[in-house]
Amino acid sequence: MSRFSPFVAMFIAVAIFALDTLTTFDMAIAVLYVTVVLLALSFATKKNLLAIGAGCMGLTLLSFAVSHGEDPTSDATARCFVSLSAIGITTFLAYQVKTGIAILRESEQRYRTIFLATGVAILEMDFTLVKAAVHQLKSQGFADIRAVAAKDPSFASKAIAMMKLTKVNNTALTTFSAKDFNTLKAALPTLIGEDMEGAIWALLEAIWDGRPVYESETMMNDVNGDRIAILYNVAMPADRPLLDTVLVSIVDVTARRQAENELHAAHTELAHVTRIATLGELTVSIAHEVNQPLAAIVTNGGAGLRWLKRSAPDLGEVETAMQRMIADAGRASEVIKRLRTLSSKTTPQAAPVNLSEIAAESIALVQREITSHKISLRTELARKLPLVIGDRIQLQQVIINLILNAIQAMADPAVATRTLLIATRRAGDAVQLNVRDSGTGFAATKAAHLFDAFYTTKADGMGMGLSICRSIVTAHGGRISAHSEPGNGASFEFTIPLQEEPVS
Repeated sequence: MSRFSPFVAMFIAVAIFALDTLTTFDMAIAVLYVTVVLLALSFATKKNLLAIGAGCMGLTLLSFAVSHGEDPTSDATARCFVSLSAIGITTFLAYQVKTGIAILRESEQRYRTIFLATGVAILEMDFTLVKAAVHQLKSQGFADIRAVAAKDPSFASKAIAMMKLTKVNNTALTTFSAKDFNTLKAALPTLIGEDMEGAIWALLEAIWDGRPVYESETMMNDVNGDRIAILYNVAMPADRPLLDTVLVSIVDVTARRQAENELHAAHTELAHVTRIATLGELTVSIAHEVNQPLAAIVTNGGAGLRWLKRSAPDLGEVETAMQRMIADAGRASEVIKRLRTLSSKTTPQAAPVNLSEIAAESIALVQREITSHKISLRTELARKLPLVIGDRIQLQQVIINLILNAIQAMADPAVATRTLLIATRRAGDAVQLNVRDSGTGFAATKAAHLFDAFYTTKADGMGMGLSICRSIVTAHGGRISAHSEPGNGASFEFTIPLQEEPVS
C-alpha cells in the first residue's frame, strides 16, 4: 500500500479541492485534508510532511478565495479557519509522530546492531507458557517451587519444553556450533543436560518470586554434543509481566575454566615440591624420629633374648619386652605414615578436619627441630574445636611452614628467650590457628610483602613458603596475616571458615 500512497494522497487532495471549490455545501470540507496529511505519514519524510501540510493549507485558502473571494461570509470564513486549524494541528502532531517513529526506528536499529554483533551470545525467548504454568500452580495452593519439585519432579523438564526460542544473535550460533537459527531452535532441548536441572529449578524459583534477573554458571552441550562451561544471565523485564520477551545472555567460559584448572594443577604441583623441600630441611629430625623407636626395638629385643636364655626364662619380662617392641614399632610406623602422607602427590581432598589434631600431628614432625634449637614450646590447642572443611595434607603443610619460620626467626644468638606458642581457637564463624615466636620480628614495611611470591628475608630462601601458605589458606576460603613489633617476635595466624552444616 505504501508504494501507491503518494498517488492516493494526491488523488484525495485533488478530489477535496474540487469538492470544496465547486460545491456549495454548508460545511468545512477542507477539514478532509487531514486524511492527506495522515496518509503522508507512511511515505513522507519529516521535511516533506511539513510541505504537504502547508500545501493542503494553501489549497484550502485557494479554494476559499475562488469560492468566496468577492463576498466572504462570516460562516465561510469560520469554516476556513476551522479547516486551517485542523490541518495545522494534524500536521504538527504528524510531525511529532514521525519524529518519534524515527527515534524508535533508530533505537531498534541500534539494538539490532548490538544484538547481532555483540561478543556475548544473546537468546531472545518467550516464557509465556512457563509463566502461565507457574501462575496455575500458585492457584492450586502450592506454597513455593520446592513444594512443586517434591510433588512433580518432572515439572522442570516440562518447563524446558515450554520455553520458546524466538531470536538469536551470531555469537549464540557460534557458541553452540549451530549453522542457523532453525538448527539451534530444534536442538535447544538437547543442549540442556541433566546436570543443569538444579539451575532450571533455580530459574523457576526466580520466575515464581517475580525476580527481574537470574544468573548462574553451569555446563551445557553444543549442537555437536561437546560440553561447554557457560555463565548466563536471564533478564525478565518488569514491563513484560507475561514474560513474552526474555533475554538470555551467555558467556562461554570454557577456556577460562580450563586455564583455571591448569593453574590449579600447577599450584598443586608447586605445593608438592615445596612440601618435599620442607621434608629435605627436616632430614635430621626425621631420621631421629625414626631411629629413636628403632633403637628402642633393638634394645627391647636384646633384653627379651637375654631373659629367654636364662636357665629359668622369665616369660613375664619377655612379654613386657615384646609389648615395648610392638609399641615402638607402632611409633616408627606412625612417623613413616605421616611422612608418606605429607610427601604424597595427590589431588587435594576436602573433608571435615579438626585443626587442633592437624596442629598436634605437625608439631610431632618438627619436635626434634624445636628441641635442638632449645626452644620452649607452649601449646593451647582447643579440645572441642568445630570441624572445618579442608585438605589435611595442605593444612599440615601450612602449619609446618609457619613453625619452621618461627624456629628460624629465633636462631639469632641475640635472642635470649626462645618461646614458641601454637594455639587454636574458635573465632566467630571460623577457627583460627596462631604461631607466635619471640624472635627478632620484622619491620612494618616488610609486612605487606611477606606473602608475595619470591619475596624472602633469608639469604638462602626461595620466597615461596609463605606465598604457598597464603594460596592454600585462600583456597580454603580463609585468610592469613602476620603481625610483629621489631624485637618482640612475630605472630602468624590464619582462619578457616566453619562448615555450613554439622557433620554427623
